[in-house]
Parts: sequence; structure tokens; C-alpha cells
Amino acid sequence: ASFMATIQLLGQIKSRKPELRDDIYRRSGSTVDASSFSGLDEMLELADLAYDEHKDGDIKTVLKSMGYDMIKHDKTEVPGYLGHYVALKTDEKTAIIGVKGTSGLEDMLTDACASSVEYNIDRPFYDGGGTALRCHEGIFLSSTRLADELDPLVKNLLVPSGYEIIVTGHSLGAAGSIMLGVLLRSRIPSLQQSQEKLKVYAFASPPILDSKSSEACVPFVTTVVNNCDCVPRANIAPALTTMKFMKRVDTKLKLKGLDMSNFRSTMAFLNKMGEGSDGDMIMTFEEIATSVVEAIKSTGVEDPDYLYVPGRVILMYSPWKTGKKSEGDSVQVDVLGTIRGWLSEFESDELHPNKVELGTPVGDKEIRAIECSGTSDALRFVELCDVLIEDHMTSEYRASIASFVSKSSES
Repeated sequence: ASFMATIQLLGQIKSRKPELRDDIYRRSGSTVDASSFSGLDEMLELADLAYDEHKDGDIKTVLKSMGYDMIKHDKTEVPGYLGHYVALKTDEKTAIIGVKGTSGLEDMLTDACASSVEYNIDRPFYDGGGTALRCHEGIFLSSTRLADELDPLVKNLLVPSGYEIIVTGHSLGAAGSIMLGVLLRSRIPSLQQSQEKLKVYAFASPPILDSKSSEACVPFVTTVVNNCDCVPRANIAPALTTMKFMKRVDTKLKLKGLDMSNFRSTMAFLNKMGEGSDGDMIMTFEEIATSVVEAIKSTGVEDPDYLYVPGRVILMYSPWKTGKKSEGDSVQVDVLGTIRGWLSEFESDELHPNKVELGTPVGDKEIRAIECSGTSDALRFVELCDVLIEDHMTSEYRASIASFVSKSSES
């Protein structure tokens, strides 16, 4: 009951006081302009190419059109291993390593090994660091196998030849890209001498490192998060924060006789859900704001089981308060419809339905962006909105990046 009531409350906030939600994002970091997005569109396309589902042809052909020569492509679908490609732009001395994200059941098995486990790496991956870190178990093991495979190529060819190495990926591929960057810096100390030697661009990464290690990735990792994408929040801490808030909601339901403890309260609850966003709220805006803040603060950051999105985080968000009314602003929240929508996304045969060509029109979205860290408040709770799965798709990342850059250029 508290789960469904929370979805209804979010719809009521969106209809009546959207700035309550927007302020959490705004306060979670510093505002950025279009310069912070320089090159992100190309990096996303290179990350997306790792799926090898491009409308214009096979990965080798598309890379060639972008000026890259592919020298390696591994299409593995074995659980615990990461598909990837390596491509070179010889005139600019740039090497791209693209890591494939989740596109099938085998990849989901790697995602599911999400325990926080302490591992020791060869050497510290940053100056003054240690060799122990806590990491997403499945990501560490699969990335270690990838590092073992690519280590000779990087150490004996790319580094001696003076190539700038860029690693990029989306979803599982983003997590693998970050961990590959960490392992390469650990194994090849010369990569730590300059931030230009190795860079990682990660789109929609799940939380994979402890807070200290995540912060240490800032010099070489840029992680991009789109709106209420649930994957960068898929860890114990955001789930716990959300459950603490729902416990407050549950208390309110009991006080109002809506807790579904008997037939009468069950019918009253169902009637309340039927009111949608137009009905009376079970909590005041002040109670909601206070409960969210208290839930975040009480969860803390340093627990060894909590993992975070690493590096410098560019968090894009679609403001609920836009200054203009759209057709959907006054409609009621369909709680069951929202849940059915999530289930239909999970039941889809295609986990990565983005067969698109470069430059595809993206529509008119209002997007704002901040620079923050993986421990910022906006990433420490699960936003139970209707697009929390849709926002994870590369098509939505592409649209948000293009819209932000376009609007910034106009202004």
C-alpha cells in the first residue's frame, strides 16, 4: 500500500508543487553549461556502437564513417565476460575501447552479481591510494577478465605509441568501462601521469565502487546520468532511503484508516488510489520534504555495503516545473498503469531497442544539468516515476544530451 501511495504522492507533487522535487536536483550539485557536454554526443554514439545494432550497418562500417579503424571486436555473450571493440584514429593518436552493455539474459546475470565485495588490485590506481577497494562483484570479475585480455595491447602498443585511450560504454558497459579504467591505471602506472592518457565516459552506470574509490575516479571518469534512470540508483543505499520514506507513508496510511488491514480500510485505500493526483494528499508538502531529507541523512554514506556511481557525474534532469502547461499536467496519476508500464519494459524481448542513425531528431525536451558526485542527494533515492526504466535507454540519453546542448546554444 505504501508503495502505491508513494507513486500517487509523486504525481500530486508534480501537479501541484513540482519545485519540491526539482529543488532536490538543483541543490545536489553545481549548474553546468554546454561546454561541460563537449564531446559527450560522440562518446555516447561510440558507447552505443558496442551493441552492434546500428541502423547504418555493422560496427566496422559505422566506425569507419566516424574516422576509426576497428582492430578488435569480441561479441561474447558468455556470463561474466564483456563484449567489446577496439578502434584507432591514427591521425589523432586516439584509441577507443567500447564495452557492450546489457542486451540479453547473459548480461543480466552479470548485473545481478551486485554484492559489495572487497578486492585487492595490483597497485593503487591514484596517487596516495591503497590497493583495497569495495566493488560490485559481477563487474569486478568480468572487468578483470577484460583487463587481462587487453593489458598486452594497451601496455605494449597503445601506451608506447603515445595514444590517448578512451573507454566508453552504456549500462553494464559503462560499469565495465569504469572498472577497466581503474584496473589499467593500477597495472600501468604511466597512465596516472596525465589525465589525458586515459579517460572514461560512462553512460547510465550502476553504482559499483565505495565512496572513497568513487571520488578518486573524478580525474579520469565522467559518468552521465539521465533524469530518474533507475540503474544508477540500483544499490542498497537508495533502496533503503526510499523504503524509509515509504515507512513514513505507511504510518500516515494507518492514521487515516487506509492501511488495508481489513476490508473497510482496503476499500478506502482503493478509493483513495482512484482519486489520482486530484485527490486529497495524505501528507503535506512540508511533511514530504522533511521525510525525504531525514531518510537521506539517516542512511549515511560510508557503510561498506553501499556502492556509488564513480567519477565526475553529469546529472541531466527534466524539470517538473517548466513554466508552461502541457496536456498531461492536469491528468490524474494512474498508479496501476505506471506499474504495468514498468512490467512491460521488463518483459520486452529487446533490452536495447535502439537501432538508430547518427543525427536522428530528438524532439523538444526541456533539460537541465548539474555536476555532482555519486553521493549527491539526487542519486540517493529511487524516483518512482513512470519513466524510470525508459530513461535508461540510450535513445533517451541521446535526446537529453541533444536537447540540453541545443537549448544552451539558443540562449
